[in-house]
Order: sequence, then structure tokens, then C-alpha cells
Amino acid sequence: MSLRTAGLVVLAALLMGGVGVQAHHAVAGVYDLNKEVVLEGRLKKLNFANPHASIELTVPNKDGTFTDWVLTTASITTLTREGINKTSMKPGEILKVTILPARNGNPAGFIRNLTLGDRDIKLFFGDSRD
Repeated sequence: MSLRTAGLVVLAALLMGGVGVQAHHAVAGVYDLNKEVVLEGRLKKLNFANPHASIELTVPNKDGTFTDWVLTTASITTLTREGINKTSMKPGEILKVTILPARNGNPAGFIRNLTLGDRDIKLFFGDSRD
């Protein structure tokens, strides 16, 4: 391999490595890392797919209406390590989550903690509060 080719391979590897780092920094760009919101509602849908699973949670409001929240979770690998799989949560089940809310005010967030039955599962380790 020529020196030029080796240099291009190293450059490509560095650039590709930076893409993954940048993608995870998007959490801070989309969600407010300095604010937490606790939600309790009924699971509408679990999307168990890479790179991050998501859930749709129907949350009652104080005025008697309901809001459907779209919540991103940790990676499938993290969920599996915590004993969560695609059959662990069923539609209609009551879930309690602590989220980092969307910066734009939409009913969306990144799940920090999930209470599933009697287990409190930490899913996001993003700052010094951990």
C-alpha cells in the first residue's frame, strides 16, 4: 500500500468515526439536557428497532384530554442488557418515564429512566447527574 493510500484510509477512518460522535451529540441539540419531565401513561406502541427504540405513550392531561408522546429510548443493545425485549412492554400497559423533553416544545423526548413494573431502569447516562 502506498503512503498516499494509507493516508487516505486513515483520513476516511477519522472522518467516519466523527460521524458517530456527531450523531450522538444530536441528543443535546434536540432534547433539553437541563430539564427533566416525568410522564405516566399507557403504552400505545413500542418500536423495537435500531439505532434507538421508541415508544408512543398516551398521557392524560389535567383537563381530561390526552396527548400522545413520541419518546426515544436507548439502543437495542442497552435495552437488551437491561432485560428489555420487544415483548417486555405491551400496548395498554401503564409506564412511568423520566424524559429529557424536546427543545421545540413538541410532545417528544429522550427517555432517561423507565419504570417497568417494580424496576427503575436508567437508560441515559448523559451528564454529571449520573
